[in-house]
Amino acid sequence: SQQLFQTNFSNLKKDLLALDQRLQKIVETNRTQPLLASHPVFGYFARRYGLHIESVLWEPEVVPDTQQWDALERLLTDHPAKWMIWEGEPTSQTVNRLKSLGIDSVVFNPTGNIPHKGDFLTVMHQNVESLKKAFP
Repeated sequence: SQQLFQTNFSNLKKDLLALDQRLQKIVETNRTQPLLASHPVFGYFARRYGLHIESVLWEPEVVPDTQQWDALERLLTDHPAKWMIWEGEPTSQTVNRLKSLGIDSVVFNPTGNIPHKGDFLTVMHQNVESLKKAFP
């Protein structure tokens, strides 16, 4: 039992460190670029990888109202981001409005719940692949 635990822990640690290294390599191409995040949950991510992320509090399935768009436009004057990171797939209306402001969207699912398909590592590998778009 202890041996199995140690083996599983060792494998998980190896997988997580490999993910961390992949993320480090991706973001090092443009670590200083301004980014937006749909939620403050990405604060941990910004701290870990030294990213310049400003967060709003937008839900992916809800189209922002006029006040939220106005606040975003004010934020963009000092933080001219070209990418917004979402915890879930945003509505097409929101994506199109962001594109009109020169902002593309990328989903990075923090997996706060058990995923519908796969597991935590499966989702994290998908996140890494998605994030590559924002760091060409």
